[in-house]
Amino acid sequence: MIHNNKIFRFLTAVLGFTMLLAGACTKIPQEGSIAPDIIYKNRKQFAISGLQQNIGDFQPSTSTLPLKFEIAEIREPGGKPVSALSDEIPVIRYKEAIVGNESAEELALKSDTVMVPAVGINEYTGVLEIQEGNRIPAGEYHFDIQVSNKSGVRLLKDALVVEFKETDILSWSPGMAKQPEIERVGDTPNQIRFVGYLDGQPLPGDYIDFTKDRAAGFKGTFVDDTDDGEIWNVNFPVKQSDTYATWKMVTEVGGVEQVSYEAYNFNFVIGIPGSYVVRLYK
Repeated sequence: MIHNNKIFRFLTAVLGFTMLLAGACTKIPQEGSIAPDIIYKNRKQFAISGLQQNIGDFQPSTSTLPLKFEIAEIREPGGKPVSALSDEIPVIRYKEAIVGNESAEELALKSDTVMVPAVGINEYTGVLEIQEGNRIPAGEYHFDIQVSNKSGVRLLKDALVVEFKETDILSWSPGMAKQPEIERVGDTPNQIRFVGYLDGQPLPGDYIDFTKDRAAGFKGTFVDDTDDGEIWNVNFPVKQSDTYATWKMVTEVGGVEQVSYEAYNFNFVIGIPGSYVVRLYK
Protein backbone atom coordinates (compact mmCIF):
# COMPACT_ATOMS: atom_id res chain seq x y z
CA MET A 1 0.00 0.00 0.00
CA ILE A 2 2.90 2.34 0.90
CA HIS A 3 4.53 1.54 -2.47
CA ASN A 4 1.31 2.44 -4.31
CA ASN A 5 1.04 5.75 -2.42
CA LYS A 6 4.55 6.73 -3.51
CA ILE A 7 3.69 5.99 -7.13
CA PHE A 8 0.50 8.06 -6.84
CA ARG A 9 2.38 11.05 -5.36
CA PHE A 10 5.02 10.78 -8.10
CA LEU A 11 2.43 10.73 -10.91
CA THR A 12 0.58 13.67 -9.36
CA ALA A 13 3.77 15.72 -9.25
CA VAL A 14 4.57 14.88 -12.89
CA LEU A 15 1.06 15.85 -14.00
CA GLY A 16 1.22 19.14 -12.14
CA PHE A 17 4.61 19.97 -13.66
CA THR A 18 3.32 19.14 -17.15
CA MET A 19 0.31 21.44 -16.70
CA LEU A 20 2.61 24.21 -15.51
CA LEU A 21 4.74 23.86 -18.62
CA ALA A 22 1.66 23.87 -20.86
CA GLY A 23 0.44 27.04 -19.20
CA ALA A 24 3.80 28.68 -19.70
CA CYS A 25 3.68 27.88 -23.44
CA THR A 26 0.17 29.34 -23.95
CA LYS A 27 0.21 33.02 -24.89
CA ILE A 28 -2.35 34.80 -22.78
CA PRO A 29 -3.11 38.30 -24.13
CA GLN A 30 -2.02 40.97 -21.71
CA GLU A 31 -4.36 43.76 -20.72
CA GLY A 32 -4.51 46.31 -23.51
CA SER A 33 -3.33 43.94 -26.25
CA ILE A 34 -4.48 43.89 -29.88
CA ALA A 35 -4.82 40.31 -31.13
CA PRO A 36 -2.79 39.35 -34.23
CA ASP A 37 -5.83 37.80 -35.97
CA ILE A 38 -8.24 40.77 -35.96
CA ILE A 39 -10.18 40.94 -39.23
CA TYR A 40 -13.45 41.99 -40.84
CA LYS A 41 -15.84 39.15 -41.57
CA ASN A 42 -16.77 39.08 -45.28
CA ARG A 43 -14.09 41.55 -46.35
CA LYS A 44 -15.60 42.04 -49.86
CA GLN A 45 -18.90 43.94 -49.80
CA PHE A 46 -21.26 45.60 -52.30
CA ALA A 47 -23.10 48.91 -52.19
CA ILE A 48 -25.37 51.00 -54.43
CA SER A 49 -24.20 54.56 -55.06
CA GLY A 50 -26.62 57.12 -53.65
CA LEU A 51 -28.16 54.81 -51.05
CA GLN A 52 -27.60 54.60 -47.30
CA GLN A 53 -25.86 51.47 -46.07
CA ASN A 54 -23.85 50.24 -43.07
CA ILE A 55 -21.01 47.82 -43.84
CA GLY A 56 -18.56 45.90 -41.68
CA ASP A 57 -18.62 43.12 -39.11
CA PHE A 58 -15.36 43.47 -37.20
CA GLN A 59 -13.93 40.42 -35.41
CA PRO A 60 -11.81 41.63 -32.45
CA SER A 61 -10.69 38.12 -31.42
CA THR A 62 -8.94 38.36 -28.02
CA SER A 63 -8.20 42.10 -28.31
CA THR A 64 -8.82 44.16 -25.22
CA LEU A 65 -11.84 46.44 -25.57
CA PRO A 66 -12.66 49.20 -26.18
CA LEU A 67 -11.16 49.55 -29.64
CA LYS A 68 -11.10 52.73 -31.71
CA PHE A 69 -11.37 52.80 -35.51
CA GLU A 70 -10.25 55.30 -38.13
CA ILE A 71 -10.13 55.27 -41.95
CA ALA A 72 -6.43 55.64 -42.80
CA GLU A 73 -6.67 55.58 -46.61
CA ILE A 74 -9.08 54.84 -49.46
CA ARG A 75 -7.90 53.63 -52.87
CA GLU A 76 -9.58 52.77 -56.18
CA PRO A 77 -7.27 50.44 -58.17
CA GLY A 78 -8.96 51.42 -61.44
CA GLY A 79 -7.79 55.01 -61.05
CA LYS A 80 -11.15 56.61 -60.23
CA PRO A 81 -10.93 59.59 -57.85
CA VAL A 82 -11.97 58.90 -54.26
CA SER A 83 -12.94 62.48 -53.39
CA ALA A 84 -16.68 61.66 -53.61
CA LEU A 85 -16.30 59.42 -50.55
CA SER A 86 -15.25 62.38 -48.38
CA ASP A 87 -17.78 64.87 -49.80
CA GLU A 88 -20.02 66.18 -47.02
CA ILE A 89 -23.67 65.16 -47.11
CA PRO A 90 -26.49 66.92 -45.20
CA VAL A 91 -27.99 64.47 -42.68
CA ILE A 92 -30.90 65.05 -40.30
CA ARG A 93 -30.14 64.22 -36.66
CA TYR A 94 -32.93 64.16 -34.08
CA LYS A 95 -32.11 65.73 -30.71
CA GLU A 96 -35.40 64.77 -29.05
CA ALA A 97 -37.50 61.61 -28.98
CA ILE A 98 -39.99 61.20 -31.84
CA VAL A 99 -43.51 60.31 -30.72
CA GLY A 100 -44.93 59.71 -34.18
CA ASN A 101 -47.69 62.31 -34.50
CA GLU A 102 -45.51 65.41 -34.88
CA SER A 103 -46.28 68.03 -37.49
CA ALA A 104 -43.61 69.09 -39.96
CA GLU A 105 -42.97 72.18 -37.81
CA GLU A 106 -42.57 70.08 -34.65
CA LEU A 107 -40.19 67.69 -36.40
CA ALA A 108 -38.09 70.64 -37.55
CA LEU A 109 -37.77 71.85 -33.95
CA LYS A 110 -36.68 68.38 -32.81
CA SER A 111 -33.98 67.98 -35.46
CA ASP A 112 -30.78 69.50 -36.76
CA THR A 113 -29.11 69.17 -40.15
CA VAL A 114 -25.45 68.29 -39.88
CA MET A 115 -22.82 67.76 -42.57
CA VAL A 116 -21.06 64.39 -42.49
CA PRO A 117 -18.71 62.61 -44.94
CA ALA A 118 -20.38 60.49 -47.63
CA VAL A 119 -18.48 57.52 -46.15
CA GLY A 120 -17.33 57.55 -42.55
CA ILE A 121 -16.56 54.97 -39.89
CA ASN A 122 -18.12 54.48 -36.50
CA GLU A 123 -15.11 54.97 -34.24
CA TYR A 124 -16.46 52.51 -31.65
CA THR A 125 -17.73 49.62 -33.80
CA GLY A 126 -15.69 49.86 -37.01
CA VAL A 127 -18.82 49.91 -39.17
CA LEU A 128 -18.57 51.92 -42.41
CA GLU A 129 -21.47 54.39 -42.56
CA ILE A 130 -22.48 55.30 -46.13
CA GLN A 131 -24.88 58.23 -46.33
CA GLU A 132 -27.89 58.51 -48.64
CA GLY A 133 -27.41 61.15 -51.32
CA ASN A 134 -23.76 60.34 -52.01
CA ARG A 135 -22.42 60.64 -55.58
CA ILE A 136 -19.84 57.86 -55.44
CA PRO A 137 -18.88 56.66 -58.95
CA ALA A 138 -19.14 52.95 -59.67
CA GLY A 139 -15.89 51.22 -58.78
CA GLU A 140 -14.06 49.06 -56.25
CA TYR A 141 -12.79 50.98 -53.23
CA HIS A 142 -10.16 49.59 -50.83
CA PHE A 143 -10.20 50.80 -47.23
CA ASP A 144 -7.14 50.76 -44.96
CA ILE A 145 -8.43 50.96 -41.39
CA GLN A 146 -6.48 51.84 -38.28
CA VAL A 147 -7.44 49.99 -35.10
CA SER A 148 -6.18 51.13 -31.70
CA ASN A 149 -6.63 50.65 -27.98
CA LYS A 150 -4.63 51.72 -24.92
CA SER A 151 -1.79 49.35 -25.84
CA GLY A 152 -1.08 50.66 -29.32
CA VAL A 153 -2.14 50.81 -32.98
CA ARG A 154 -2.58 48.31 -35.83
CA LEU A 155 -3.06 49.26 -39.50
CA LEU A 156 -5.20 46.81 -41.49
CA LYS A 157 -4.40 47.15 -45.20
CA ASP A 158 -7.38 46.42 -47.46
CA ALA A 159 -9.46 45.73 -44.36
CA LEU A 160 -12.64 46.22 -46.39
CA VAL A 161 -13.19 46.24 -50.16
CA VAL A 162 -16.49 47.78 -51.24
CA GLU A 163 -17.71 47.56 -54.83
CA PHE A 164 -20.15 50.34 -55.69
CA LYS A 165 -22.71 50.04 -58.48
CA GLU A 166 -24.94 52.91 -59.60
CA THR A 167 -27.86 50.62 -60.50
CA ASP A 168 -28.87 47.03 -59.97
CA ILE A 169 -31.54 44.56 -61.08
CA LEU A 170 -32.34 42.42 -58.05
CA SER A 171 -34.89 40.03 -59.56
CA TRP A 172 -37.25 39.60 -62.52
CA SER A 173 -40.13 37.35 -63.53
CA PRO A 174 -39.23 34.03 -65.16
CA GLY A 175 -41.71 34.93 -67.91
CA MET A 176 -39.40 37.69 -69.14
CA ALA A 177 -37.13 36.78 -72.04
CA LYS A 178 -34.02 38.00 -70.20
CA GLN A 179 -32.86 40.26 -67.40
CA PRO A 180 -34.05 43.88 -67.66
CA GLU A 181 -31.38 46.49 -68.42
CA ILE A 182 -30.78 49.95 -66.96
CA GLU A 183 -28.87 52.66 -68.84
CA ARG A 184 -28.05 56.15 -67.62
CA VAL A 185 -28.50 58.54 -70.54
CA GLY A 186 -28.04 61.94 -68.87
CA ASP A 187 -27.79 64.00 -65.71
CA THR A 188 -31.23 65.56 -66.26
CA PRO A 189 -34.18 65.41 -66.11
CA ASN A 190 -34.93 63.08 -63.17
CA GLN A 191 -36.89 60.61 -65.28
CA ILE A 192 -37.10 56.98 -66.27
CA ARG A 193 -38.20 55.92 -69.73
CA PHE A 194 -39.45 52.33 -69.73
CA VAL A 195 -39.25 50.51 -73.06
CA GLY A 196 -40.85 47.12 -73.61
CA TYR A 197 -39.28 44.77 -76.15
CA LEU A 198 -41.27 41.94 -77.73
CA ASP A 199 -39.22 39.41 -79.71
CA GLY A 200 -36.38 41.93 -79.75
CA GLN A 201 -38.46 44.80 -81.17
CA PRO A 202 -39.22 47.95 -79.11
CA LEU A 203 -42.89 48.71 -78.47
CA PRO A 204 -44.68 52.08 -78.13
CA GLY A 205 -45.16 53.32 -74.58
CA ASP A 206 -48.86 52.41 -74.45
CA TYR A 207 -48.00 48.69 -74.70
CA ILE A 208 -46.76 48.59 -71.12
CA ASP A 209 -48.51 50.05 -68.10
CA PHE A 210 -47.58 50.51 -64.44
CA THR A 211 -50.37 50.67 -61.89
CA LYS A 212 -50.31 54.20 -60.51
CA ASP A 213 -51.80 53.35 -57.11
CA ARG A 214 -49.54 50.49 -56.10
CA ALA A 215 -48.23 49.49 -52.71
CA ALA A 216 -44.81 48.52 -54.05
CA GLY A 217 -42.63 49.84 -56.80
CA PHE A 218 -40.75 52.99 -57.70
CA LYS A 219 -42.31 56.26 -56.59
CA GLY A 220 -42.97 58.57 -59.49
CA THR A 221 -45.42 60.57 -61.55
CA PHE A 222 -46.61 59.39 -64.97
CA VAL A 223 -45.63 61.83 -67.74
CA ASP A 224 -46.54 60.36 -71.13
CA ASP A 225 -46.72 57.35 -73.42
CA THR A 226 -44.53 58.01 -76.44
CA ASP A 227 -43.50 56.05 -79.51
CA ASP A 228 -40.23 55.11 -77.78
CA GLY A 229 -41.50 54.25 -74.30
CA GLU A 230 -43.45 55.23 -71.19
CA ILE A 231 -42.00 58.19 -69.27
CA TRP A 232 -42.14 58.81 -65.52
CA ASN A 233 -40.78 61.60 -63.34
CA VAL A 234 -39.04 59.91 -60.42
CA ASN A 235 -37.80 60.92 -56.99
CA PHE A 236 -34.30 59.51 -56.52
CA PRO A 237 -32.88 57.39 -55.10
CA VAL A 238 -35.08 54.53 -56.23
CA LYS A 239 -34.84 52.03 -53.39
CA GLN A 240 -35.76 48.36 -53.71
CA SER A 241 -38.83 48.53 -55.91
CA ASP A 242 -40.72 45.33 -56.65
CA THR A 243 -42.55 46.79 -59.64
CA TYR A 244 -45.37 45.25 -61.67
CA ALA A 245 -45.80 46.06 -65.36
CA THR A 246 -48.77 44.96 -67.45
CA TRP A 247 -48.01 44.16 -71.10
CA LYS A 248 -50.55 44.51 -73.87
CA MET A 249 -50.21 41.48 -76.15
CA VAL A 250 -51.72 41.77 -79.65
CA THR A 251 -52.08 38.63 -81.75
CA GLU A 252 -53.99 37.89 -84.95
CA VAL A 253 -56.40 34.97 -85.05
CA GLY A 254 -58.23 34.31 -88.32
CA GLY A 255 -57.49 37.80 -89.52
CA VAL A 256 -58.88 39.35 -86.33
CA GLU A 257 -56.67 41.08 -83.78
CA GLN A 258 -56.89 39.61 -80.28
CA VAL A 259 -55.74 41.70 -77.31
CA SER A 260 -54.66 40.15 -74.01
CA TYR A 261 -52.69 41.36 -71.00
CA GLU A 262 -49.87 39.76 -69.04
CA ALA A 263 -48.29 41.07 -65.81
CA TYR A 264 -44.62 40.76 -64.92
CA ASN A 265 -42.62 42.07 -61.99
CA PHE A 266 -39.03 43.11 -61.53
CA ASN A 267 -37.10 44.53 -58.59
CA PHE A 268 -34.52 47.25 -59.21
CA VAL A 269 -32.58 50.06 -57.54
CA ILE A 270 -31.11 53.31 -58.88
CA GLY A 271 -29.08 55.46 -56.53
CA ILE A 272 -27.95 58.64 -58.29
CA PRO A 273 -30.45 61.13 -59.81
CA GLY A 274 -30.51 61.51 -63.57
CA SER A 275 -32.20 60.37 -66.76
CA TYR A 276 -32.43 56.61 -67.30
CA VAL A 277 -33.80 54.07 -69.74
CA VAL A 278 -35.07 50.76 -68.35
CA ARG A 279 -35.52 48.05 -70.98
CA LEU A 280 -37.88 45.16 -70.34
CA TYR A 281 -37.88 42.05 -72.53
CA LYS A 282 -40.72 39.64 -73.35
